[in-house]
Amino acid sequence: MLNRFLNALGGVRRLLLAILLSLLVHVWMIGGLEGWLPDGETPETTLIRVELVSPPKPEPVKKALPVKHVPPVSHPLPRPSPRPAVKPPGPMAPVPATPVPVVSNVPVETAAPAAVSPAPATAPSAAPPAVEEPPVAEVEAPVPKVPARVELDYQIVRKGGVAGVEHHAYHVTEDGRYVLTSIAEASGLLALALSDLVQRSEGQVTPHGLRPDSFLYQYGKNTEKAQKATFDWAGKQLTMEVGSRKQTVALEDGAQDLMSFMYQFMFVPPLQEMRLVVTNGKKLKVYNYDFEGEESLATRMGSLRTLRIGKSSSEGEEKTEMWLAADYHYLPVKISKTEKDGTVTERIATSLQIQE
Repeated sequence: MLNRFLNALGGVRRLLLAILLSLLVHVWMIGGLEGWLPDGETPETTLIRVELVSPPKPEPVKKALPVKHVPPVSHPLPRPSPRPAVKPPGPMAPVPATPVPVVSNVPVETAAPAAVSPAPATAPSAAPPAVEEPPVAEVEAPVPKVPARVELDYQIVRKGGVAGVEHHAYHVTEDGRYVLTSIAEASGLLALALSDLVQRSEGQVTPHGLRPDSFLYQYGKNTEKAQKATFDWAGKQLTMEVGSRKQTVALEDGAQDLMSFMYQFMFVPPLQEMRLVVTNGKKLKVYNYDFEGEESLATRMGSLRTLRIGKSSSEGEEKTEMWLAADYHYLPVKISKTEKDGTVTERIATSLQIQE
């Protein structure tokens, strides 16, 4: 009996020991196998293991460095400051024509004829003495009342977009000379590809208007490509220079340069003289303008009454038009040029200042 009990107890111990060994083997195979294998080795037995693994902690996000805004490289343009509305000048009194004094023949008192012995028949008769008339005084026509200073700002529009600005300045010095300048500056991305355009006209103010003595047309800073014109009124010659090239042509009375002709309308109304001889420093050409009608032009300064004139090239491919303010000495408040390919470039006045 006792032996049976001991045998049974021994069998139970062996069974428990076998279960314990089996459990240890399974724990070793499931949990610690990979940790013990050398790098690069895999067990021959394929195991399928499912584990609940907590997600890895996200790496801290690096804070982006602030990006410094770099403005595009462009030519700085002055922002046009608001200017007071232009007050139309008072009515211009018509300039009366000054009558030229006519000097009549001065009567010569003659004494009673004295008794003169008859001259010999052979003696020739003496011619009567000639009566000299005093010279007629030449009266110079007065200069029309025009502004002593003008400043005009334009916005340049090309292909429907703003391409830049342009500033005109005209003033008369105390000695009766005028200085007229124009500076055109590109804006935006065009400033990276386009340079400034400077024009300058200087000369004398006469009763017939502006008589230029010199003209400069310079694009960019390369002075060798500048176009220059020198007016020799005494010698009736015009000298034009482009770099080292020079040519001289005959100078016609009333000739203007590319800047002065637009301000010549202050002295001579546009419908009075539609034929203009103009030089740009490179060539001298005769332009015949046509009157295209009256228009009300909308500007930042309000609606302006204008006279519209225009000219076309001989081929009809290019056209230049100007809108002249009828109430402001026929100053150009809009300039439009249509090129051969149909591209239109306009200069529209944004401000106007006049000093009488």
